[in-house]
Amino acid sequence: MSTLSISPSRQASVTDLLLLGLVAVPVLYYGTLLIAASLYPGYSHVTQYASELGSASARYPGIFNTGTILGGIAGVLGAVGTWRALRSVGSGRLIASLLALAIALHGVGLIFGGLFPMPDDRHGGYGLGLGGLFGPLLGAIALLRAPRTYRWLAWLLFANAAATWTMFAIMMGVGELVTLANVGLFQRGFSLTIMPWLAVLGWVLIRWHGACRGNGAI
Repeated sequence: MSTLSISPSRQASVTDLLLLGLVAVPVLYYGTLLIAASLYPGYSHVTQYASELGSASARYPGIFNTGTILGGIAGVLGAVGTWRALRSVGSGRLIASLLALAIALHGVGLIFGGLFPMPDDRHGGYGLGLGGLFGPLLGAIALLRAPRTYRWLAWLLFANAAATWTMFAIMMGVGELVTLANVGLFQRGFSLTIMPWLAVLGWVLIRWHGACRGNGAI
């Protein structure tokens, strides 16, 4: 009886493709945000939530909702790629699993947000997407053992983690800074702490993973 096997190079190519999902998340989010807003007469990025672009009040809600769902799927695929890449370069199973889980939960939250537009109670994904708030910190810990060439990202992610939790606290009402006149602006600021880092992580993992492969480490 014969068994099927996948060559290391093929496995590496699959991992790199999955990691591109991390790059796609912010591209899809901000791309559909700008497109959907341009087709919503009178929409304000300063005073309105992003999710309003997918609500019944929007002229073409399907644009934002579809982009959000695709971004969520890309995030889940990127989470798988993250786990595979970290394990292939020798990272511990625990940190690789926790980081992948945080990214996957972020993706699941986006999928729920697109499938169930505001004001559906399921729009928040039962809070599952909040797991993504731990992503930058876990990513920083995972990158601490990276080669010096890529270790800068660990320190960037530590700063990102601090910004993420600060903005989350503000969005939850700490300091009473968020008002109806600026809620959209603060939400955009919060998004900058939870979206772009995924693309940077994906890019670095592709390079780190590729460097190890080139050195014959995997």
